[in-house]
Amino acid sequence: MKNHFWTSAGIVAWLCLVSAAPVDAASMTKTLRVEHGRPVVVVSEKGVLLLELLKQPIKDALVSHDDADVRHCRAKYRYRLFDGATKSVTNGNGLVEEVLRVVSQTATGRNVEDAGSHTQIGAGEFSMSWSEASAGARSWLYYRVNSGIRFIQQPEGIPFESVDAAMFERYFKSVNVREFVAVDRTVQVIGPAVFSGDLPLERPVSARIESCGVRDGAFELRLSNLATNRNYVIESSYEVKSGNWNAVHTFIAREATHSWSDPLGKDVTIAFYRIREGQ
Repeated sequence: MKNHFWTSAGIVAWLCLVSAAPVDAASMTKTLRVEHGRPVVVVSEKGVLLLELLKQPIKDALVSHDDADVRHCRAKYRYRLFDGATKSVTNGNGLVEEVLRVVSQTATGRNVEDAGSHTQIGAGEFSMSWSEASAGARSWLYYRVNSGIRFIQQPEGIPFESVDAAMFERYFKSVNVREFVAVDRTVQVIGPAVFSGDLPLERPVSARIESCGVRDGAFELRLSNLATNRNYVIESSYEVKSGNWNAVHTFIAREATHSWSDPLGKDVTIAFYRIREGQ
């Protein structure tokens, strides 16, 4: 039996397109729901913006008004702006506020009007709009489809202070988001082996794991020294327990090497794979 561990750093994101009706690209927007207390990475052709909305208690995020029909929510943010041409980094901070007044209410919902909101976030060439999702904890960020933004994502497990010049450079030079889709993901591979139920036997097999890892959001595996004309089974599980393995790939080795990949769901942080000899 052989164990192999592989971990990579990257990003997980949730992104959707919002449009009320067919319109031109200049008026279409994309939106990203973000958690406060975790940085958002925004990359353009000219630089990188690291933006973090600060986590606050609800009592600090909501401003009381005498008018019960007014909801006033605010959020503080900080940012670091990386200039791709000069490699310089600029620090900044700000405050956004959403002030909405209910003007009418029907069975299907409420109609509101702006009552003095200030929701624009700007840093260098980057420009986004902000809206409350859950006071002090979550927000929505909006940006135009035809803006200079190449991608926008929220990392998992990457503190604001940990993003240094080298990481800014990596983001800036990235081809697309696929280079960062494997944040904090760990893959454990067991085998190749002969299994009795869920446990591998001590009986040796000729096959070996040449390499494995996560790239472009997929787990990639390369096997070598396979016995030709022998059946092999690759199984996966999100947690190791009895009866929890699912066969995801079977093959008959026609040559000594075999390569295979399996896309990982964006919400998957830990996955287990095993390779066993089939019947």
